[in-house]
Amino acid sequence: MLDLLVERCLGSYAAANLRSEKEFVTRFVAALLAKRFVILTGLAGSGKTKGAQAFARWMTATTRTESDPFLPGNKIPSANITYIVKAADDLAVEFWNNPDEAQAIKVVLPRALIQEWVDYIRDNQIGPDVQARQLREAVNQTTKYSSQLNSFETIFKAAAFASLNALVTVTDCKCYEIVSVGADWTSNEQVLGYPDGLDKMRYVRTRTLDLILRAHNSPALPHFLILDEMNLSHVERYFSDFLSAIEAEEPLSLHSDKNADGSPALRDGVPGEVNIPPNLFIIGTVNVDETTYMFSPKVLDRANVLEFRAKADEITDFLKSPSRIDMAALSGKGTGFGRDFVTAANSEVSLANLPSNICDGDLTGTELQQRLTDLFVELAPIGAEFGFRTALEITRFFFHHAILTGPGWQFKDALDAQVIQKIIPKLHGSDRKLRPILTSTLSCLIFRNISQGV
Repeated sequence: MLDLLVERCLGSYAAANLRSEKEFVTRFVAALLAKRFVILTGLAGSGKTKGAQAFARWMTATTRTESDPFLPGNKIPSANITYIVKAADDLAVEFWNNPDEAQAIKVVLPRALIQEWVDYIRDNQIGPDVQARQLREAVNQTTKYSSQLNSFETIFKAAAFASLNALVTVTDCKCYEIVSVGADWTSNEQVLGYPDGLDKMRYVRTRTLDLILRAHNSPALPHFLILDEMNLSHVERYFSDFLSAIEAEEPLSLHSDKNADGSPALRDGVPGEVNIPPNLFIIGTVNVDETTYMFSPKVLDRANVLEFRAKADEITDFLKSPSRIDMAALSGKGTGFGRDFVTAANSEVSLANLPSNICDGDLTGTELQQRLTDLFVELAPIGAEFGFRTALEITRFFFHHAILTGPGWQFKDALDAQVIQKIIPKLHGSDRKLRPILTSTLSCLIFRNISQGV
């Protein structure tokens, strides 16, 4: 489904008076899927914050509809039997056909597969009188999963119609925050808050912490933290713990309160530790001028850096009819991609699994291996070579960039993007130091392009 994301996003952007190039949006989305931390840099007023806000608004909504019929104990009727929901989580539902465990046949069905049946029934306006086997055969034609899983067609049909007919409730939901970084941010307390030293029942919360907790409570929904003007203070002082927690997948310590039995306690609704949820995406905006600080290699190594630059023709077109972006027109238009977006960002990828109508995955993997090895060798003399993490994230970017682009995808476009976004930003030094390396690296890339006929 993500192969349609960029096209739908651009359509919504155009309707909201937001100008953006297809390739830039593709690179931005692929970068978020490759690693959930992206930095946007460029001139003040070039659209960095608005661009981040627009995508967050498009992917999320201010309200959430809830219609889960699969709460433990709920009964799901079918033509001949009533199934009982014995257990459920965000990934699967366990059904029993008898309340007596000794006599019950137990079936666990993935929610994603139930949703396939729901989507097919809704898209084709099918009524409940359809035969379960007929539905199974139809879903099997387009399923993303093993067709063997659809053999429980009676339960799938009952579950799908129960989902379609469930009562819908609407709740307030805000899945993104724009947090302005201050010049006085010197510790992670500005990000994660801190326990009140005078009131043992109070925790001084932040909008960032509240967003993290909301993301934990809605794991299927993407949440976006937009750190505006991220380098007004030293990033390492307030964000290094955060970056390390993302990398190591370890919890961040918030407080040490304990219950009477010694177990971790909540303080003001805040747990003692919190993991960075896998559905949280971080977008930092950066201005480079005399009022800001440079990023360290530690920060740059953990992100894709995309530069916003306005072209003369873009300024000319804008001045013909200058207008503001209609953010309200974007709100929630891309929520249908949310679950797949979160899943893709946290899934393992292999270039060998790219669809054949896009490219030969094995050849692409071999070519990328050679290109990255060449770059490593060229950058090593000045200590600017990259590590295993960068190589992995570049591979992930290639995969998602190809999926988002679809047929017509070009290897050189993805390679150019990663050299610009992952390699070049970390190079710092004098002209005397960098010029020979950049010249040889450029010559190496050009030569391989010619030799490969690219």
